[in-house]
Amino acid sequence: MSALTQFIVLKRGGRWSVKSKDLESFFSTQREAIEAAVQLANDCGKNGKPSVVLFQRSKARFENIWTYGKSPYPPAKSDLRIASQHANSETEVRAKTQAPPRPPISHQEGNESAA
Repeated sequence: MSALTQFIVLKRGGRWSVKSKDLESFFSTQREAIEAAVQLANDCGKNGKPSVVLFQRSKARFENIWTYGKSPYPPAKSDLRIASQHANSETEVRAKTQAPPRPPISHQEGNESAA
Protein backbone atom coordinates (compact mmCIF):
# COMPACT_ATOMS: atom_id res chain seq x y z
CA MET A 1 0.00 0.00 0.00
CA SER A 2 1.31 3.47 -0.92
CA ALA A 3 1.71 6.26 1.58
CA LEU A 4 -1.01 8.89 1.52
CA THR A 5 0.04 12.08 -0.30
CA GLN A 6 -1.10 15.17 1.58
CA PHE A 7 -1.91 18.51 -0.02
CA ILE A 8 -2.18 21.13 2.71
CA VAL A 9 -4.08 24.40 2.23
CA LEU A 10 -2.89 27.15 4.54
CA LYS A 11 -2.63 30.92 4.77
CA ARG A 12 0.93 32.22 4.75
CA GLY A 13 1.98 35.84 4.62
CA GLY A 14 -1.48 37.04 3.62
CA ARG A 15 -1.67 34.60 0.68
CA TRP A 16 -3.22 31.16 0.35
CA SER A 17 -0.83 28.30 -0.25
CA VAL A 18 -1.00 24.64 -1.28
CA LYS A 19 1.92 22.66 0.07
CA SER A 20 2.97 19.05 -0.51
CA LYS A 21 6.47 17.68 -0.06
CA ASP A 22 8.70 20.00 -2.15
CA LEU A 23 5.77 21.74 -3.90
CA GLU A 24 4.37 25.08 -2.79
CA SER A 25 1.98 27.17 -4.89
CA PHE A 26 0.37 30.49 -3.92
CA PHE A 27 -3.15 31.76 -4.65
CA SER A 28 -5.14 34.94 -4.12
CA THR A 29 -8.17 33.28 -2.55
CA GLN A 30 -8.89 30.35 -0.30
CA ARG A 31 -11.27 28.85 -2.87
CA GLU A 32 -8.59 28.93 -5.61
CA ALA A 33 -6.14 27.18 -3.29
CA ILE A 34 -8.65 24.49 -2.30
CA GLU A 35 -9.68 23.85 -5.92
CA ALA A 36 -6.02 23.58 -6.99
CA ALA A 37 -5.26 21.21 -4.10
CA VAL A 38 -8.20 18.97 -5.06
CA GLN A 39 -7.05 18.93 -8.71
CA LEU A 40 -3.50 17.97 -7.64
CA ALA A 41 -4.78 15.30 -5.25
CA ASN A 42 -7.06 13.85 -7.92
CA ASP A 43 -4.20 13.71 -10.44
CA CYS A 44 -2.01 11.92 -7.86
CA GLY A 45 -4.81 9.48 -7.10
CA LYS A 46 -5.28 8.66 -10.79
CA ASN A 47 -1.54 7.89 -10.91
CA GLY A 48 -1.92 5.32 -8.12
CA LYS A 49 -0.93 7.57 -5.21
CA PRO A 50 -3.79 7.88 -2.69
CA SER A 51 -4.19 11.56 -1.79
CA VAL A 52 -5.96 13.82 0.63
CA VAL A 53 -6.51 17.60 0.91
CA LEU A 54 -6.09 19.01 4.40
CA PHE A 55 -6.89 22.50 5.66
CA GLN A 56 -4.53 23.82 8.32
CA ARG A 57 -6.57 25.48 11.06
CA SER A 58 -3.65 26.04 13.44
CA LYS A 59 -0.06 24.93 13.76
CA ALA A 60 -1.10 21.46 14.95
CA ARG A 61 -4.74 21.17 13.80
CA PHE A 62 -5.72 19.96 10.33
CA GLU A 63 -9.11 19.20 8.79
CA ASN A 64 -9.63 16.68 5.98
CA ILE A 65 -11.68 18.43 3.29
CA TRP A 66 -11.27 16.05 0.30
CA THR A 67 -10.04 12.47 -0.17
CA TYR A 68 -9.29 10.70 -3.47
CA GLY A 69 -11.64 7.76 -3.98
CA LYS A 70 -14.05 8.86 -1.22
CA SER A 71 -15.03 12.41 -2.17
CA PRO A 72 -16.77 13.26 -5.46
CA TYR A 73 -14.69 14.60 -8.32
CA PRO A 74 -15.09 17.16 -9.60
CA PRO A 75 -16.57 18.36 -6.33
CA ALA A 76 -19.54 20.69 -6.37
CA LYS A 77 -18.66 24.14 -5.05
CA SER A 78 -21.01 23.43 -2.13
CA ASP A 79 -19.03 20.23 -1.34
CA LEU A 80 -15.84 22.22 -0.74
CA ARG A 81 -16.45 23.72 2.64
CA ILE A 82 -14.78 27.07 2.82
CA ALA A 83 -12.84 26.81 6.02
CA SER A 84 -13.75 30.20 7.50
CA GLN A 85 -17.46 29.48 7.08
CA HIS A 86 -16.97 25.99 8.47
CA ALA A 87 -15.05 27.38 11.44
CA ASN A 88 -17.99 29.67 12.25
CA SER A 89 -20.51 26.83 12.04
CA GLU A 90 -18.18 24.60 14.08
CA THR A 91 -18.03 27.27 16.78
CA GLU A 92 -21.82 27.61 16.71
CA VAL A 93 -22.27 23.84 17.03
CA ARG A 94 -19.82 23.73 19.93
CA ALA A 95 -21.66 26.59 21.65
CA LYS A 96 -25.05 24.87 21.19
CA THR A 97 -23.86 21.48 22.43
CA GLN A 98 -22.00 22.63 25.52
CA ALA A 99 -23.89 22.39 28.79
CA PRO A 100 -24.74 25.70 30.40
CA PRO A 101 -22.44 26.71 33.24
CA ARG A 102 -23.36 25.32 36.64
CA PRO A 103 -24.29 27.72 39.41
CA PRO A 104 -21.70 27.89 42.18
CA ILE A 105 -22.25 25.52 45.07
CA SER A 106 -23.16 27.43 48.18
CA HIS A 107 -22.18 26.15 51.58
CA GLN A 108 -24.48 27.26 54.32
CA GLU A 109 -23.08 27.37 57.81
CA GLY A 110 -24.64 24.97 60.27
CA ASN A 111 -26.08 22.64 57.59
CA GLU A 112 -23.20 20.19 57.55
CA SER A 113 -24.37 16.62 58.06
CA ALA A 114 -22.36 14.15 60.08
CA ALA A 115 -20.94 11.25 58.15
